[in-house]
Amino acid sequence: MVMKRFALAFAVVLSSVVAVGCNKPAEEDCKKAIENMRKLMGTDAYVTDIQPSIRRCRGGSSRDAVACAGAAKTRTELEACGFAKFDEAAPAAASGSGSGSAQ
Repeated sequence: MVMKRFALAFAVVLSSVVAVGCNKPAEEDCKKAIENMRKLMGTDAYVTDIQPSIRRCRGGSSRDAVACAGAAKTRTELEACGFAKFDEAAPAAASGSGSGSAQ
């Protein structure tokens, strides 16, 4: 009897974990969404290694948001997907020459 209860509890926990994992986007879908986002934002030339972004996407994005971001044709459509947060205020540039030498 105790073993049946344990098995039932284990099955419930396992099905809960599987149900949560079902909304996890595929790596290929995340790659497509990230590449499309970079193209629409004009940042595709800055970073060549997108693997960290793909890992974040798979861990924290829904399949619907990723599919939406991958299909977006404009920045407005991309923003509506909820795939990423966009800050309209660009950070202010530091004053000075930027040469790195302190004189």
